[in-house]
Amino acid sequence: MRSTIFIQIAAYRDPDLPATLHHLIERAAQPERLRFSICLQLADNDPAHWGESAFPNHPHLKIVRFDATESHGACWARRQAQSFYGGEDFLLQIDSHMRAVEHWDDLLLKTWKECSDERAVLSVYPNGFHPPCRFQTSTLPVMGADEFDAYGILKLRGISRFQLPEEQPERPIPGAFIAGGFLFGAGSIVSKVPYDPELYFYGEEIAMSARLWTSGFNIYAPNRLLLFHLYKSESTAAEHSATHWGDHSDWHQYNLRSHKRVHRLLGSLDNAPAAIRCFNDHPDGPKPFELGTTRSLTMYQQWAGVDFKRAEISQAARKAEFNISQL
Repeated sequence: MRSTIFIQIAAYRDPDLPATLHHLIERAAQPERLRFSICLQLADNDPAHWGESAFPNHPHLKIVRFDATESHGACWARRQAQSFYGGEDFLLQIDSHMRAVEHWDDLLLKTWKECSDERAVLSVYPNGFHPPCRFQTSTLPVMGADEFDAYGILKLRGISRFQLPEEQPERPIPGAFIAGGFLFGAGSIVSKVPYDPELYFYGEEIAMSARLWTSGFNIYAPNRLLLFHLYKSESTAAEHSATHWGDHSDWHQYNLRSHKRVHRLLGSLDNAPAAIRCFNDHPDGPKPFELGTTRSLTMYQQWAGVDFKRAEISQAARKAEFNISQL
């Protein structure tokens, strides 16, 4: 029986979204297995060809529409897209400006199966591409810890670990951190670790990493190139200049609430900056978007090589070197 893939995309005023959808469908080995769910956020004056009039004709493409002024940020939009989940076998969360290798869906499932782990989650910062479809294919990335920022939130980084094709690993690489723009795993993630709509953007990835891992999921970087991401540059910034924080003068409030939520989740609120500790957010805490109960936060910190309270990062975490025997 053919596995179905639920693809959730949050798109904020993104002119590349239609091209992303066309590309994914055209490059899929079995496009009929794909189920698209899109949170489409556009302004009144955005061109029509950024929106659904330019979308491909696909029988399983659902859209929840919002005016850009109604948006509460990236994680809120991811949660809106997730609301259409209908029991599909797998979940794929991506950004709205992506490209893929030929037959990416078959290869994605093949890579997941190569983990030999039903709890596997594939995630990494993908290599970039230059429009329309020039891919960076010389290296294979993994995910490591970068630094704790001024808000006390752990930032992550991509590391070009392997030279391709000569160093391609035989199996996916164990990791501790997820990327919001490429996350693939069992569809049960939607019910077991639903996306928290009250996170804003910064802190999303480390919060989701800890929630997934403590809920019993294991994180891996793919051992082959599958998807590619459009990173802003001087040549593309003009067309991709719209951001939520650029459009919304109150974004700092969303951001402070999000940071407090992440600190509370990770047990580091007492060490957060005063502006975060004193922010008057909802008193009921992060339920139902809290840590899992399968494994403890202490166990996650040991596995990931980080200490949230002390804001410490091990050399292994910085280098993305994780020992699978610890699982």
